[in-house]
Amino acid sequence: MRTTEERLPTALRLLTQNIRQHRAETRPGQSDHWGDRAPVLVDLLHAADADVVGTQEVLPSQIATLDEALGATHLRLGFGRDGGGRGEHNLLFLRRERFEVLDWDQFWLSEQPALMGSVGWDAHCPRIAVWARVRDLLAGGELVLAVTHLDHAGHLARERGAGVIAQRLTEAADGAPVVLMGDFNAAGGQSIPWRVLRDAGFEDAHEVAGVHEGEDIGTFPDYGPPAVGGERIDWILTRDLAVDSYAASVPELDGRVASDHATLTATVTAR
Repeated sequence: MRTTEERLPTALRLLTQNIRQHRAETRPGQSDHWGDRAPVLVDLLHAADADVVGTQEVLPSQIATLDEALGATHLRLGFGRDGGGRGEHNLLFLRRERFEVLDWDQFWLSEQPALMGSVGWDAHCPRIAVWARVRDLLAGGELVLAVTHLDHAGHLARERGAGVIAQRLTEAADGAPVVLMGDFNAAGGQSIPWRVLRDAGFEDAHEVAGVHEGEDIGTFPDYGPPAVGGERIDWILTRDLAVDSYAASVPELDGRVASDHATLTATVTAR
């Protein structure tokens, strides 16, 4: 793990991971068994050494694993979609030594984003976005960091959800740079939510990265072999930041992988 002195003070390392829900009905040896996947997740998070980590599909039973990997170094933000610590979480982890949190909150991707549990449009279940406005103590300046999940929602829900995200993050940023990470269940730069966010000034880190590290794989191998040029449904989006590098990878430990989704990382700097 790199020390503070070894870090480039202006570089910001990002990671987003859909960790896949803990399914109690799975058994050891099955690809989806959480007990087999959890150590892989801890290992990859330690190895990545990211300043900002966004996670999706986190159930309460999985939070301890994330805290094991990141609790000593990162602050955890986010609460369950059923209130408090109940239900599925999107969690944002911020390196303590680097960031001072100025403000943070969580809102619903629905017709009533201020009303917890509200569902609108054609969504099959409520989705949430967690954001934080922070002061970067190493690079200087302020920025807004966010994690969301638009999976298991119809096209209309993803379109309007993307509109809520764009509006809320624009308001929270008030001119500061923005990072948005998540699983949008929407592939390709022409998808509706991506068009909405692009119109709001967001750029796809994959598209604008100065360097692509490793093979250019898709983000949803579903426990199978990653496909070069495969479908990308997970995203790192930025606004008013330079993307120096981007990578999608599927780290393994003892032949196991952490999730059905790939791990996305990017390094960004101020423009």
